[in-house]
Amino acid sequence: MPLRTAFTLPGMPRAALSRAAGFCARRRLAPGLRRRLWPLLCRRLGIARAEVPGAWEDYPSFLDLFTRPLPPGARPLPPDDGGWLAPADGLVVDAAPLSGEGSWVIKGAPYGARELLPGMEIGSLRGWQAVQIYLAPHDYHRFHAPCALEVRAAVTAPGELMTVDPGLVRRSWRVLARNRRVLLHCRDARGEDFALLFVGALNVGGLRFAFDETLGAPPWVAHERRYDPPARVGRGEELGRFELGSTVVVFADGARALLPAVGSSCRAREPFLAAPAPRA
Repeated sequence: MPLRTAFTLPGMPRAALSRAAGFCARRRLAPGLRRRLWPLLCRRLGIARAEVPGAWEDYPSFLDLFTRPLPPGARPLPPDDGGWLAPADGLVVDAAPLSGEGSWVIKGAPYGARELLPGMEIGSLRGWQAVQIYLAPHDYHRFHAPCALEVRAAVTAPGELMTVDPGLVRRSWRVLARNRRVLLHCRDARGEDFALLFVGALNVGGLRFAFDETLGAPPWVAHERRYDPPARVGRGEELGRFELGSTVVVFADGARALLPAVGSSCRAREPFLAAPAPRA
């Protein structure tokens, strides 16, 4: 049985394994060992050397390497035509509309609007879509603002650390509502409301946010915080980072057409959702 499949078995102590993975990932290594080990791990995971800025010795731990920034000058922003950028690198897993009953079916799993978007009225979500992005181990694991935005509130939910790998997830797990997660209630410069859901997963399961260093930090307890004034983040600027396993869900107006096809890849700071057509 492949090791990645074994982690999905009932009774597997995923929380304990994630804590152990976190301990190992944060261990600082001697510079000489970094020079030998990091190239091997990058080849194993499929991380291109061009995606790793600086020297191998610049990364004291595996977590530092995994959560590396973009190389200087990488991914210049495209012109702003009213469309939105991808918030993260990864696989576009699904794009699902909100049903008439106020629920979502994302990758075959049903979710209530209230459990994924607490604090929002169902009536305000009419016409919205949910687009899920899965970040594989080889992907860049920082996430960025899809547009110039204000973070108006954040909702933290503790939960499990089940895998979010689309090849392993079962519909009955409903991982988007069961796993550890942080939801950001946002508004763009044009006054359009939307939400970003960041879901932790197996192996560490940590999240960190650039605009609020305490958000996503342990201990994980259910709470909501409001920002007054709102936290402002520029288009394409860094919002935060995942510490290993992760997925992102963008909840936005369905009038914004998804540019990459479901099943294809997207990259942070590159075109993702088109500008909505002018309303008649």
